[in-house]
Amino acid sequence: MYLFINLFGDILCLITGYLFYKIECCFLSPREGKLIFLLNWIFLSVAATIVIYPRDPFNITFALVSLMIANTLFFKGKWVVRISAVTVLYPMAMALNNLYMDIGTKLYFYLLPEAPGYVNDICACFSYSLVVLFWYLFYYLQKDFLKKIYQIFDRKAWFMINVICAASFAAVLSCTFFAPAPTYYVWPALIACIVTNIGCIRLAGSYLVDGIYADMERKNLQMEQNYYQELEQNQKQIRKLRHDLNNHLTVVGKLFEEGQREEAKEYFEKLSSQVLTSTRIFCKNSVVNAVLNSKYDKISEEKIDSFFNIGIDGILIIDDISLCTIFANTLDNAIEACLKIDNYDLRWISVKARYTENGYFSYEIKNSKCNEVKVHKNRFITDKADPESHGIGISSVKEIVERYDGTIDISYTDDEFKVLILIG
Repeated sequence: MYLFINLFGDILCLITGYLFYKIECCFLSPREGKLIFLLNWIFLSVAATIVIYPRDPFNITFALVSLMIANTLFFKGKWVVRISAVTVLYPMAMALNNLYMDIGTKLYFYLLPEAPGYVNDICACFSYSLVVLFWYLFYYLQKDFLKKIYQIFDRKAWFMINVICAASFAAVLSCTFFAPAPTYYVWPALIACIVTNIGCIRLAGSYLVDGIYADMERKNLQMEQNYYQELEQNQKQIRKLRHDLNNHLTVVGKLFEEGQREEAKEYFEKLSSQVLTSTRIFCKNSVVNAVLNSKYDKISEEKIDSFFNIGIDGILIIDDISLCTIFANTLDNAIEACLKIDNYDLRWISVKARYTENGYFSYEIKNSKCNEVKVHKNRFITDKADPESHGIGISSVKEIVERYDGTIDISYTDDEFKVLILIG
């Protein structure tokens, strides 16, 4: 009987640890390997299920160490996100375990003061089932919010999450270390820690992320609107050129008849520049296509030789805003580098992008350069007059690649700069 009850209790602890693992996977990417997964499961089970007694600093400190080891060794991701996983989940787990142990003990001795020991074990398993239920509901109800936060938030946003949840972190430690003699005095504070962190996630995952998404959608729609307006203008221009084509051909023919070949050539070049519309179909993604058209116009104006090979139709793993950021920032940097080259014949940019059927996105951009590449604290420094803009473009691209667990390789020589991105 005792063996069965203890085995059931151990199973509940492992289930809690697994739910804790699934919740952390919404923040972070786990490292691969069966042994790593097993060790991760064990450490998270210890952190999530350890018994917390009032005025006992050992267990609550041991749980913190276990959680930090798991986040450091068995997960990948930014350090600020790893810290956020601790500041959000740790106060909730410790407050919940503290309440479970303190309230359960008081109720048991009040209702069943003379019951045999196995009754205590049964009551403990039953009450701990409520803890398991809490974590299941938390994962089921919050996973979408956590994933949205992970995809959208930058370092500053994660820092704000840490600042907000630091109050709960400090409160749960104080309520455990310095619990008063009637320990039920700290129950409201412990409940407040749980509610505060849940509210923080809901606020961040709903209002803040939705606000960011709404802003992105507005920019997205504006870019599409500009694209279609430009397309309509070009269509009008084509119709006008077709209408006037006979007149243009007559002028060119007349110039050739009169032997004015240079004038005819110049007139024909001007006519060709008008026929070549500024809107081209690089890919079926209208937003990305608008970005590429905008940059291509700039490239053409500055007499930069260019090569575009884009095949990202039907891409699913990266959102349009992230794609636009990657293309726009790297192209801006490439154009900026080419403009520093006085010889037009040496200006060139090459862009290749592919999305394969098995879900891999590859992006390569190369450009000519003549300026010295400067790197400070792992950040690329440009020659722009505004010091605040130094390296922001590449940093934004790196953050996106890291968010999607991809890799970015930046290499350069004296006359070439290359960025290679792989996500999948």
